[in-house]
Amino acid sequence: MASMRSTSVGAGLAIARLWLFFSEVCMRATISIDEAHGYGADEPVPDKVRGHDAAVAAYDTAHGYEGGIAALAKRMGQNPNTLTHKVNLQNTTHHLTLRDAIELQWQSRDFRILHAMADELDHVCIRSTPAHSEGDPLDTLMRLQMDFADYVQALGEALTRRQGGVSRNQMRKAEHHAAEVVASVGHALAMLRGLMREEPKA
Repeated sequence: MASMRSTSVGAGLAIARLWLFFSEVCMRATISIDEAHGYGADEPVPDKVRGHDAAVAAYDTAHGYEGGIAALAKRMGQNPNTLTHKVNLQNTTHHLTLRDAIELQWQSRDFRILHAMADELDHVCIRSTPAHSEGDPLDTLMRLQMDFADYVQALGEALTRRQGGVSRNQMRKAEHHAAEVVASVGHALAMLRGLMREEPKA
């Protein structure tokens, strides 16, 4: 009986520890959903101050840099306090210049400011040097097919559920997946270009 009680207590402690572990993980976890998927077909997207998303992106980029904002400021050749003030959303005396924004993204290799600005201006950004140019050819082809399937699905959902017209959110979702297809096509072409044989010498 004592052995069974000891086993039961041990199992209970193990379950409690496991529950605490998952609770801590879930508390730390964050989920980011882009606007293309974050709202229903007819659900209005909240109004935002123009430029706010780019400002938030600048703040997140600076404070999310590995090593901290001081390390990023050093790479940019700026005073850490000055950069901190420039990305502070509440600060009205220091402002991030366009040159600062470019250098911030170049040094951090984080391009969320660029994407935030493009999104507010109804544009999309595509890398000029595809990331998969030296990747596995089969993997690149599969990515292209998967992105195209997502695009076709977005078109199909918009057309079959338009109910008097295609909604703004349905259009946004289709545009998002269209941009992904364009990027994948660029990746595939870069991969193919990387496999080209050398031209015969004259």
